[in-house]
Parts: sequence; structure tokens; C-alpha cells
Amino acid sequence: MLCSCCVAPVFSGMYERSSKLGPSLAVMLAAPALNPAALILTFMLFAPRIAVTRLVAAGCAVFFTGVLIERFIKVKPINCAPADAENDEWLLKRFLRSCGQVAVRTLPLIAVGVLISMAIAMWLPVGALASARGQMVATIVVALIAVPLAMPTFFEIPLALLLLSAGAPAGAAVAMMIAGPAINLPSLFTITRSTNWKVAGAVAFAIFALAIAGGLVVNLL
Repeated sequence: MLCSCCVAPVFSGMYERSSKLGPSLAVMLAAPALNPAALILTFMLFAPRIAVTRLVAAGCAVFFTGVLIERFIKVKPINCAPADAENDEWLLKRFLRSCGQVAVRTLPLIAVGVLISMAIAMWLPVGALASARGQMVATIVVALIAVPLAMPTFFEIPLALLLLSAGAPAGAAVAMMIAGPAINLPSLFTITRSTNWKVAGAVAFAIFALAIAGGLVVNLL
């Protein structure tokens, strides 16, 4: 039940100790995307088609993204240090330092993200979203913004409700709930530092594509 910012140091520690990219990415995406409490709230507050789409998209992100990236993107192997007291202390220091770095990067982005989301909800051209093309554009724009946006746990739910109340299509709300909690700019920086920019870009693109696909499916239902 960690947000994407808090789980980023866990990814770094797990990957550096195991050198297994697929499982490390799966853990990083599962913590925020398959948050049981957030999923329960989604089923309670939204229509079944929206909740089920979010659950399916989150499952696809967790079980397929890391596996495919590990298979198709080459990453320089790292030397896994043996487990002993000295290395455990070194790992703990790195973990705490990573937590501090993530906090410094995240807090300003959360504040900016809240302001941006409020502006989007206020400026949405409700009349232009009635057409199929308008719904598609809204879904793509929301997904594009939600991928780098840093937000606390559960914050994607009120943002999605805010989008719906402002007249946005259901697909835009789904895109927010898929892309918002799964990944953000600070966690992408963490992936880049531990692996390379190709892996971070592939993760961002995978979540972006799943958010758009989920949103378009909901718009068609």
C-alpha cells in the first residue's frame, strides 16, 4: 500500500541486491497500482465498468510490464553484494538516503500536481467533450499529465471524481486512476539512476499506453 514515490527506494534496494529487473519493477508497480484499499474504494464509488477496467489494467501493468522490459531491453548487470552485517548497514544507509531524495523531489511536485489538476478540472471544455473525438483527446491529455504527476496514495480517486463532476468522459477518469498512482517523475528518475533511461522510458510508455487503452475501452462501453 505504498505510493509510487515511497516504493521507489524499495525498487532500488531490491534491484541492487538481486539484479532481477522484472520482479523489481513488478513490486514497484504493484504497491501503488494494486493497493487493496484504493481498489475497494474504486468499486464502492465508481461504476463497475470503471472499477473493473482499473483492476485489469493494473494487473497487466504489474504482471507484464517488468517481464517484457527485462526481455527486450538490455541492462548492464550489477554485482550483487553478499548478505552480511556490513552490507546490510550500507544498504540501510542507501535506503534512507533514497527516501530523503525522493521526499525532496516529491513534495514540490505534489503541490504543483494539485494545482494543475484543479486547473484542468476548471478549464475543461465540457461541450467539446461530447463527441467521440473529444473524449479520446481528453483521455490522452489526462494520461499524458498523470504519468509524470506525483500524487499521494488514494489521491487519484478524488481527482477522478473531480474530472467526472467537471464533465470529463469516464475514460479520462479511468486514465487518471491507472496512470496516476502507478508511476511518476521522481520514481522514473529512480529507475533511471538504478538502470538506464531506456528502462524508465519503457515503463512510462507502458503505463501511458495502458491508461489510454483503459480509457478508450470505458468510453466505448
